[in-house]
Order: sequence, then C-alpha cells, then structure tokens
Amino acid sequence: MNKDEKVGYLANIYQLLMSDGVVDRLEEKAFEEISKGIDAGYFERRGGMELAREAGFQAKAVGRWSDRIRNLEDMLYAAICNGVVDPAEKNLIKEFGSQVGISQEQFDVIKEETRER
Repeated sequence: MNKDEKVGYLANIYQLLMSDGVVDRLEEKAFEEISKGIDAGYFERRGGMELAREAGFQAKAVGRWSDRIRNLEDMLYAAICNGVVDPAEKNLIKEFGSQVGISQEQFDVIKEETRER
C-alpha cells in the first residue's frame, strides 16, 4: 500500500473505534498494533485519525483485494479487542463487508479467525 492508502485504511479503523463515542486504551493499543502491521508511521497514523474525524467521513475500501480483506479483519479485531462490540461498530463492519463484496460464509470465517487472533 502507498501512503494515501495506509491513511485511508487506518481512517476506516479509527472511525470504527470512535463510533461508540469512546476510544479506550485497549482500542488505542489495537490501533497502534494494526498500524505497525501495515508499516504505517506516525504521519500515516495521524492522517488516518484526522481523516476519520472529518465530518461526513465514510469508510472506503482501499488498496488491493487482499488489503481490503485485511482491513475488514483489522476492523473486526479492533471492535472485539475490548470485549464489547457496540451496535454502531457492528453496523460499520457489515457496511464495509458489503462494500468489499464478501459473502456471509466468508465473513463468518473471517470473524472466527479474528476471534482466535
């Protein structure tokens, strides 16, 4: 992924984290871990956070197919990291999964593998 794609990827994650109104410490740690996993530096992380805070921001699939699936996996991971999945987080994940174009069966596999992670 290029720099702009990393910013968009992380904005999708951060929007999800903000959707319940509180970004707690476990979610912040998950965001840092996800950022490192895609080799995003400080500026990409900050850019993603700022983009997610913009009025009207909507999660948008970025990068190659594998990047899009990984983004969905990371969104699920971020949502479950604190043990509570808010309905707003569920909605964002479902919308993103539809945007990516995965089936319910594929989504179920991703969800199960994410729980094991």
